[in-house]
This record gives sequence, structure tokens and C-alpha cells, in this order.
Amino acid sequence: LSVSKTSTANTVEVSEDVREALDELVADSDAALEIEVVSDQAEFIIESRDGLLKEGGLGAVFAVLTIFAFLFSLRSTFVAALSIPLSLLIAIVLMQLGGITMNIMTLGGLAVAVGRVVDDSIVVLENIYRHRAMGEDRLTAVLRGPAEVAGAITWSTLTTVAVFLPLGFAGGLISQFFLPFALTTAFALLASLLVALTVIPVLAFFLVGAPRAGAVDEAGEPRRSLWVRAYDPTIRAVLHSRWTSLGVVVGALVLFVGSLFLAPLLPTAFLNSGSEKLLLVSVAPPAGVSSSGVRDRAAEAEELLLADDEVELVQTSVPPEGDTGFRTLISAQSGRAANSATLYLRLDADADLLDAARRLEEGLAPIETDGWDAVVQQATGPGAGGNLALVVSGPDLTSVETATGTVIDAIRDIDGLANVTSDLVAAAPTVEIDVDPAAAAGAGVSPAQVGGIVRGALSATPAGTIQPEDAEEPIDVLLRLDPDAVDSVDALSRLPVGVGGTTLVEVAGITEREVRATISRVDGAPSSTISGEVVGEDTGGISAAVRAELDRLEAGGDLPSGVTVAVGGVSEQQAEAFGGLFVAMGVAVALVYLMLVLAFNSLVTPFIILFSLPLATIGAFPALLLTGRPIGVSALIGFLMLIGIVVTNAIVLLDLVERLRAQGVPLKEAIIRGGHTRVRPILMTALATILALLPLALGLNEGSIIAAELGTVVIGGLLSSTFLTLIVVPAAYRLVEGLRGRIAGSLQRARGGEPLPAIEA
Repeated sequence: LSVSKTSTANTVEVSEDVREALDELVADSDAALEIEVVSDQAEFIIESRDGLLKEGGLGAVFAVLTIFAFLFSLRSTFVAALSIPLSLLIAIVLMQLGGITMNIMTLGGLAVAVGRVVDDSIVVLENIYRHRAMGEDRLTAVLRGPAEVAGAITWSTLTTVAVFLPLGFAGGLISQFFLPFALTTAFALLASLLVALTVIPVLAFFLVGAPRAGAVDEAGEPRRSLWVRAYDPTIRAVLHSRWTSLGVVVGALVLFVGSLFLAPLLPTAFLNSGSEKLLLVSVAPPAGVSSSGVRDRAAEAEELLLADDEVELVQTSVPPEGDTGFRTLISAQSGRAANSATLYLRLDADADLLDAARRLEEGLAPIETDGWDAVVQQATGPGAGGNLALVVSGPDLTSVETATGTVIDAIRDIDGLANVTSDLVAAAPTVEIDVDPAAAAGAGVSPAQVGGIVRGALSATPAGTIQPEDAEEPIDVLLRLDPDAVDSVDALSRLPVGVGGTTLVEVAGITEREVRATISRVDGAPSSTISGEVVGEDTGGISAAVRAELDRLEAGGDLPSGVTVAVGGVSEQQAEAFGGLFVAMGVAVALVYLMLVLAFNSLVTPFIILFSLPLATIGAFPALLLTGRPIGVSALIGFLMLIGIVVTNAIVLLDLVERLRAQGVPLKEAIIRGGHTRVRPILMTALATILALLPLALGLNEGSIIAAELGTVVIGGLLSSTFLTLIVVPAAYRLVEGLRGRIAGSLQRARGGEPLPAIEA
């Protein structure tokens, strides 16, 4: 029994209603009725939902603990922590207004946003706390504190939101899958900005007090804070001279180039296939086997499968009963696949799908005799479809057949590729009946009547209905010939078809020959499709190995003339998805630059901020390599998020440096004072985001499409970019601004005027 729902129905609610109805049916039945649920999509949704809620909750707890570790104040921590539920609640309201449902992708967006939504509130609260530490009264602190950082957090949040916009134009599967995720995350970030600029100052007015006297310095920073003691001498050493600053920038570039060499070492994948432990087994007979023979062989396969400890349930579907071998020959137009048995397996929750598939396929070897074939494939939920497809086309069917066999032999042994087969249907024995109209007329029948008589002898024919007194509806009556009466071609030839006992052979020619049931064509040319299941984690590597074999065959002239082989399936989907995401990243960087130009009213400063983007790869690639996780769509979404998140730290830092310089502070001193003031909020926001994503990166929820790769990329990228941004961006800013000042002075002197005041280098 298969139950489907409407597109607008709640999957979980429908599942609960169906299960309740089934329980009532079993309870009300007088017979020993037992109903077993083979597969329920709601179980996957519930599992992913609960996992994402758990990850989001743990992330929120870790973020709150980070705030407390830096501020060491319960009341201040409460004020910042309140921004998390408020921001998420506003985001859910916006989702409702936008018609976005609560699903795996949107829950993933909320879980990912947990660490980021507190960032704006941390910056605002920390600045209020710093003003209170400098002796200002409550009202002055809650007015000046948010005002100083309002521009920085507004532009940093808007740039983070902007990186998600290109996802809507990526098209294809990526846009369908990840646009709800992107919109949900964007709603949460915009809500966090609103909360930080409105709710946090009000709460801070009532709850944030001044630290005890002597505990802070003139800038409002704790005198004995570890971050200040470590950062101040470091940044002074970096800015000691132009050469030290240049050395830091060059060192960062070397690390960036080195991290790029790690990329080819990483496996590539498409989408996480989810955590449903389901397998699909196909038992295909050779041509001419009866349905009863298929049923018997499927029963043998079922016994072998149930003997495995990890197999919980097997659902077997077989062709209709009652067909003789001769009937199968006659109806071979449906092809071999139509006469196959399908076994649906549910495995133990802790089973490894790939290992189980390999083990079970080996266990089915006893039934793969006399031309029988058994194939075990994954049958999982969202993200499934790890199949490679090759379309072979050529000028004639013989060339296609030859090329198909050559390609299968070449790629069959590629590691990570299993179940390599083609859709070329083997020629099946077929009986052709050619009626002679003149002979049929002599027997008193027409060719059409002869065809009807033969059809009636081989299959049941409706003969009317009967209405029993105790039945509510009429019963159909079918008339069929005894199967034993036409169990061979010879018996069929003696079938009476006309007056006087005229037999079929007297009015028609009967020929038995091998005929191909189906022929596929692409653009009018004969073709075949070779399929293989990608069972390894490195989808990109497996696809590259297949392409290399195809190139070898083509270069060696092993393929017939005029034959072409096109790669499709998961390889094509992955290439399309990666291409769309790379374009989205390029557009995101351009959007971020334009927004930074508006924020700083400069064309140069945004370039310095964008210099922090390569610093993220220094940590992201090693993080993937150390955890053994592939570069997939989820990881690339993580890189896209980093574009918006990483520049946030540079914006917060350089915004203060620019304001200090506008007040007349020399360049070097402005950078040192800006770093001294901003190091605490930068570290707080980065660590809060990192710890909030830690449960996701640990892979506690294996079934989520928002997989651990995303968390791993963001955490690794933030770890490297945060610490390097505090050092490399100031060094780059000092070099660029110093060079710009010297160039401006030289141009002024060249014009014969007074030189401009030199910018301290």
C-alpha cells in the first residue's frame, strides 16, 4: 500500500493520521491482521528536525557560555543571550509572512544562524559595557555605545545577507534546495540587527552595571585580560616598520597558496544522502522465464537477505502469477525489466549502507546462475541518486552494442563504482503470427477475428458481470483458456480459429525468432544508457576516473566510428551545481565590494577588507582534510557563508580605525588603538559562531542535507581568518594607506605646491 499526500499537506501530520487509521483497522479486524510500515518519509523528517533542534539548542548554549567567559557577568550575558530567541522568533514570523514552510532546509538555516544572530548584540553590548567601564552614566552609555557601532554592524550584517542573494539566481537543484535555507538565514540575520539596535540598549540600561574601579584601563578593557596582553605587543611588532608589515602580508599570501594545494587532495561529493537505511534489490531473470520462476527465485533471494542480521524487513514485489514460460515469450515486448522482482530492504538504524550493500550483493551470488542477475542499490531519501549515467549513441544499433560492451568492460573495475549495467534489452524469443487474409476468409473469419481468438487464448477476456444477492457491487467475470492447452508454439498452431475446425497454422504463418524488445534513440540515433552506482565518497574522483577511461578508449580507437559517449547522472548534476555555486560566490564577492564602497565611501578600503577572504581558506581546507570530509554542495554553501561572515571582523575593526583617523589620530596609533578596542568583540563574535556550529560540525545529525561539511568549513575558515584578520588586515591597511599618502605628497610636490601632511607610516 502506497500513501501519498497533497503538496500543501503537513507530512508529519499525514503520517500520524495514517498510522492511527492503520492501528484502528488492526484493532477492529476479526482476522489476524498485521500491518508493517516499510518506509515513512515522516520518520526522516522527524529525525532531521529533532537533530537540527538539538544542534541549534547546543549551539545557543555554547554561544551564551562564550559571552559569559568574556564578560563574566550574568546580567550582561542574559541581555546578549536574549537576542537569540528574539531573532529566531522574528525570523519565523517573517517566514510565515513569506509563505516559507518549516522544513529540513529552513530548520537548518535557523540552526546555522544561531551563532551569527548573537554577533550584533555582542558588539553593541560590549561597546555599552566599555562606555560604562569608562565612567559614563547608564543613559549616556546606552546612547553612545550603540551609535558608535551602528554603522559597522549594519553594513556587516547587510554584507552577510547579500551573499545569499545569488543563490536565488543559481538555478537548478541548488536554487530549489538552498533558497529556503538562504532566505531563513537572511531573515534571522536582519532580525538580529533589529534586536541589537533596539532591544539590547533598552535591556542594557536596566541590567548592565559599571565594573568595579581599577578593573579596566582608559579604553574600558580589563587590565589583565589575556587577549589584550597577547594582542597589543603582537600588533605593535607587526606595525614596527613597513618591512615587518610587508612580511606579515607576504606570509599570509604564502599560507593561502599553500592551502590551495590541499584542495586537490580532498574528495568531492554532491549531496548528503540522508540517514534512512533503505536498499533496493532487483532480481532480473533471463529472457523467457515465467513469472512463477521469477517468484521462486525471488523467494530464494528473500531468504538469503533475511539471514543477514542487519536486515529488519524485506518487501518483495513479483510479476503477476499464472503466466507460463510460453506466455512470457509471447509478451516479451515489455522487455526483460518488466519480468523482474523487486525487493525493498529496511536495515538496522546503525547499519552502514555502503558496507551492507556490498555484503548483501555478495550474499546473493547463489541466485546469480543461469543468466540471472541481482543488483543492490541505495534507496534513500532527499539527496539520493548517486548514480553515474553514460549515454552511448551511434549510427547503427550494432555499433552502439559494441561500444556499450567496451565501455562497461573499461569502467567496471573502477574503485567506488558498482552495479555497472546498460539498458540494452537482450533479444528475446518472440512468436510472430502473419495471418493470410484469403485463407482466413475461406475459414469464415477475418484477420482481426483471428487476432482476437489468439489474444483470448493467451489472456483472460471479460465475459460480463454477475450480481450476487449478498454482494454490494457486481463481480466481473473473466473467461480464459486452460494454460496447458497452449503451452508451446506447436499447441498454439493447432488452436481452432475458423469454421470446420480450421486451425491457426492453416490461416497464418507462425515464426519464432529473436527480437529486441526495445530500442532507445537520442536525436533519432540508436542509443543505450550505461548506469553505475557511486558507492565511494569521492564522487568527483570517480567521475574523473570514468572520463579518463573514456578518453583512453577514444584516443586508442577502441570505439566504433561515429559513436559518442556523454556523461550524465550525478556527475552532471554535481558539475552543474558546482558551476552555479562558483558563479554565486563571484557575484557575492562583487555585491560585498559594492556595499563596502557605500559603507566606507572609498574604493581602496573595501579591497583591504576583501583581503581577509583568502585567509578563510587557510583554515577551511585543512579542516576538511583533517576530518576526512569531502567538498560538496554543503561545503560550498559554507564557503559562500564565509564570504559574508569573514568580512564582518574587518569591517568592525577598520570602521573604528577610520573614525579615529578622522579625529586626527596618526595612522599607526589609530590601528593600534582600534585593535585594542575591537579585539574583544571580534574574538567574542567569532568564538560564539564557532562554538554554535560545533554540534553541526561534529555530525550529530547525519541525515540532514545541511551536513557537517558546512559547519566544518565555517569553523575552520573562522578560526584562521579571525586571528589572521587581527594581524594581516591592519598590516595591509598600514601599507596601502602609507603608500597612498606618499603618492599624494609626491603629486602635490610635482605640481609645485606645498606638500600635503605626510601620513605616518
